[in-house]
Amino acid sequence: MDRILKASYGDQAQREANANGGRLSRAQAAQIEAAFKERRASNPRAEYPTPPVGNGPLFWDPKYQGAPQGLHPANREALRRDVRVEIRPGVFHVMDEGAAGGKPARGRATTDAGGDGAGGNGRRPRPTSAPPGARRRSSAVNGIGGAAAGGAPAGPVGRATHELQPEVLQLEERLREMLRRSAAVHVKERTLLLQAFATVLAKRYTDLGPKDKVNTDQFVAVWRRFGISISNAHARAFFDKYGKDSRGLMPVMNFTDALVMGGPRLAMAASEEVQRGAYQPGKPATHTGKILYPECKKGVWPPSNWDARLAERSAKLPDVRLALEFVHGYDGHLATAPNIFYTATGAVVYNVAGLGVVYDKATHTQRFFLGHDDDVLCTAIHPDRILVATGQLGRAPCVAVWDSTNCKLISKLPMDRDYRGVQALAFSPDGSRLAAISLDNSHSLHIWDWTKRTQLCEPRKTQPGAPPAVYGIVWSRFEPDRLLTYGQNHIKFWRLGVDPRGGTGSGALNPSSESGTFSLGTTHTVTGACFLPSGTVLTGNEAGCICSWRGRRLVRETQAHASGPPTRRPDGKPSYGGVRCLVLQTDRVLLSGGADGVVRMWDVSGGDLGALLKHFPLLRPEQVGTLAPPALRGLDCAPENPEMFVAGVASCDVWEVDKDPEVLVYGQQADIYGLAANPTFPHVYATCCDSDKVTVWSAVSRKPIRIVSLGGLVARGCAFSPDGQQLAVGCTNGGIKVLEFHPAVRQVWWGKTFNSAVDELKYSPCGRFLAAGSHDQAIDVFDVTRGYTRVARCNGHSSTVRHLDWSVDSTALQSVDQAYEILYFDPHTGRQLKDNQRDTAWAGWSCLLGFPVMGIWFPDSDGTDINSVHASPSGRYLLTADDLGHVRLLNFPCVVQHAPAHVYGGHCSHVMNVRWSADETYAISVGGKDRAVFQWRIVQQPVQEHKPLSTPWAQVDDKGLLWGPPGAVSGLAGVGLMSGPSPPQHQSPPLPQPPQPPQLQFQQRRR
Repeated sequence: MDRILKASYGDQAQREANANGGRLSRAQAAQIEAAFKERRASNPRAEYPTPPVGNGPLFWDPKYQGAPQGLHPANREALRRDVRVEIRPGVFHVMDEGAAGGKPARGRATTDAGGDGAGGNGRRPRPTSAPPGARRRSSAVNGIGGAAAGGAPAGPVGRATHELQPEVLQLEERLREMLRRSAAVHVKERTLLLQAFATVLAKRYTDLGPKDKVNTDQFVAVWRRFGISISNAHARAFFDKYGKDSRGLMPVMNFTDALVMGGPRLAMAASEEVQRGAYQPGKPATHTGKILYPECKKGVWPPSNWDARLAERSAKLPDVRLALEFVHGYDGHLATAPNIFYTATGAVVYNVAGLGVVYDKATHTQRFFLGHDDDVLCTAIHPDRILVATGQLGRAPCVAVWDSTNCKLISKLPMDRDYRGVQALAFSPDGSRLAAISLDNSHSLHIWDWTKRTQLCEPRKTQPGAPPAVYGIVWSRFEPDRLLTYGQNHIKFWRLGVDPRGGTGSGALNPSSESGTFSLGTTHTVTGACFLPSGTVLTGNEAGCICSWRGRRLVRETQAHASGPPTRRPDGKPSYGGVRCLVLQTDRVLLSGGADGVVRMWDVSGGDLGALLKHFPLLRPEQVGTLAPPALRGLDCAPENPEMFVAGVASCDVWEVDKDPEVLVYGQQADIYGLAANPTFPHVYATCCDSDKVTVWSAVSRKPIRIVSLGGLVARGCAFSPDGQQLAVGCTNGGIKVLEFHPAVRQVWWGKTFNSAVDELKYSPCGRFLAAGSHDQAIDVFDVTRGYTRVARCNGHSSTVRHLDWSVDSTALQSVDQAYEILYFDPHTGRQLKDNQRDTAWAGWSCLLGFPVMGIWFPDSDGTDINSVHASPSGRYLLTADDLGHVRLLNFPCVVQHAPAHVYGGHCSHVMNVRWSADETYAISVGGKDRAVFQWRIVQQPVQEHKPLSTPWAQVDDKGLLWGPPGAVSGLAGVGLMSGPSPPQHQSPPLPQPPQPPQLQFQQRRR
């Protein structure tokens, strides 16, 4: 670039050089090198290089403030090594022991009035760190033992400034207290202190910067303005602590920032011991300083009484496990094909989240098929009503065939990952073949001989479009070579011909298809289908009609149900529920279920849809008009009772429909986010989803206790009061509603102080305060005893407040936001607490960040992968909920990197919240998109007894002879024989159990 610019500005020599390609001759190169050396010699480097920032006092900037002097940590290191040093005004040198005639006192000045040193022959020994020939500077500069720049007398003889540091700390606390008393709403402590410095410097406080400095007299004058008198010796001690330049002047901004920061926080900020990452397993966890780990924006500190044995426990698996006991919910929002059926034993089988569920009504219990690792989208029942097939999506889509009596896998049919997943399934009439619709853009048809795990044909394209464009598949019970597929604006009829290329007995198929013709009007979406014995096909549509097809032509439409409330198709377009369920009860009777919440029975004995025989509404007459009718998504009739049906509805409930319909399994009608456990009644917990319903559950009866409507408000978070009587609910519009649900449901308070959703609520342990965190990046504190009057607002977060916890004494709040930052607040005033809270005792732990949970992050995770954590009431265990659909159980505190955990699946997609029960007998987790509530039982692992070592000579044979060890019988070499009663076997003493380490206790800090 220089060559180009010089030539453009008219340098002829440079132009000639550029014309030669920029190559220089050796003479020109030597001339340039000589000129460079000459310029360097004429401008020598500074004799004393500026020390790096890390070696100087806190906040010291060498660029503006020069080289730091004083007894800051970098210079105190020499004293700690017990080496001989010389401290002169503005100079700090290590002494040469060979030249010194006597050893100077540690930390004391070595100059005298005559200017000669303390060495022999009246000569001062030359310091080893001093440059040769350096002339001793004047002692008039402010130093340790020298005269102050402002003429202040020296401190008491024989007392060094570093010995005054305890008194300096007391003086700092006095000044902070005076600043706090003098501060006002719009005049902070920092502003008051800067105004005092600006007065003695004859400046405006807004003009002060890093280059402004004061001497000791000016420093003493600043203290005097706040009513505190200090000596010059103490002033010099402050200068040595916070650093001074070579003239003995201290920067104003450094002292101001350090004083406002606070004592404990300042001490830890000045500490150079910083650990990167959590403790490593197998290594000592003795570091008690600052710890930085990637997921947390700020550093964390262990408590002062940190016990390293807790890290050893953190590196082990917990001694308890979780067992899935009950799941509330049903897939009524993602499934497009029938997915609920009766089994031969009278149980009900369906899918929810990533599970296959077998429900027994008589005992109100469930069994689970856990063979899937992602979302289960469809279910099909075998003709024997024992075997069940379920299909999943994900990176490894597959179809699993399992036994409903024991929930054991029988066959697994994998697919290539390009097919994405399985949307619909159907068994052949004889049960030997299985058909599936995949989620690729062509919605391919797959047919297997599932007993041999072989495909009978190449996948066939059914309908192009964004999945799911094909809703279901139906195999004719009366013509085994016929099946149909249906979905968005199409229906397709298939014939399964034999493929001659497969060979005799191979069972290979050659499917062919014909598209249906909508001859009576415009094309519509087909939502359900059924074959009749006559060959006629009946289908349902979004308008509530049942359509009759002969051949492949639509010949008749019958209005059978109401269209139902407005909804949306899987692709997001507005639609209606219509008729989703068509089931043959017998060869002469058809059952239909629609979005109007009614099951109708039709006569089909004439080969087509006939007269209406009966209807079974799900709602009782007194409920009609007050409750929205449940829209049916799945329907099946009991094998032994033709007038009893099981139905799955869009609100994710499972109903049994007969003369007196009832809900068998309750669910949630929207994505679930809020979860709270009752602290007084351990079996009670509450959930809230993105609807106006809040449900209070019983873990013992596994049924709802209360279902409360919020009157059109959408709930997002909830929390129980310490006495367990009141439930606070945060809403998406920024409001908070407090309900009393026991002994009767009533509204206690309603208020709106935010403009956006309230996700997090927590009552204080004393029960007096309620804290609420919002998307407004603020926390409001309400006084319960004063009718939920707001007493403080805590500002400071830069993102949505996600989690918060109270201290045991209800005097502090800790909160975590979406920007990975931890902040602490005083709930009485709303001010941010800047003192370190390492020794604060917390009433519970639900924050994602902090020292006790820095090991929860699994490999390849980031700060968004874990959505919720909760420490058990005993402080021994920790639960986490993540985006991978897993609930993980770890030991608490979890301080070891990638701590081992028991991992439990079942949820699909994101698990949004998890909580322990108050007595640690249950744990509850809620999924987001799967709309399922999982109830887990805590199982203690059995202690394995140490069995004695079995030896061959400790066994008695059938003749009563005991085989003894070699040499045990005199006169025999090797193995001896001994008759008579066998001596008692040697029992090895039990191994000593390691002592249980004390639990992590954060000592309560006095305020």
